Amino acid sequence: MRLRARVVACGTAMLVVGACATAVVAQENKADEAKKGAEPAKAKAEKVAGDIGLLDTEKNYMIVVTKEGKLVTLDFSTKTKVTEIKETKVKMTDVGLGSSANVEYITKGDKNFLTKMEFTPAKGE
Repeated sequence: MRLRARVVACGTAMLVVGACATAVVAQENKADEAKKGAEPAKAKAEKVAGDIGLLDTEKNYMIVVTKEGKLVTLDFSTKTKVTEIKETKVKMTDVGLGSSANVEYITKGDKNFLTKMEFTPAKGE
């Protein structure tokens, strides 16, 4: 009987230790997942098409007017990729008002940042 009681006691102790170890591992996994969730995810690029209504190369922003009449304000930098539909690289200063454009942008906070733009020059340019 004493042997049986010891075996039962040892078995119970092993189960308790195993349950505690599982709980600790589960908490560590939750902590790792929380850390991953806290890291800001890379913003997904959005696309918009329309005409360029305003282009300010000194303040580095532009406004695209969509076919629905929506105004989308976009900030850009010298690293922004700009391509004329003829597949020649150009600078923002080469883009004229009234040009038809397809743009990609990401949102950071309350600002939209232009990442890529393809445009067709306005007639007369």
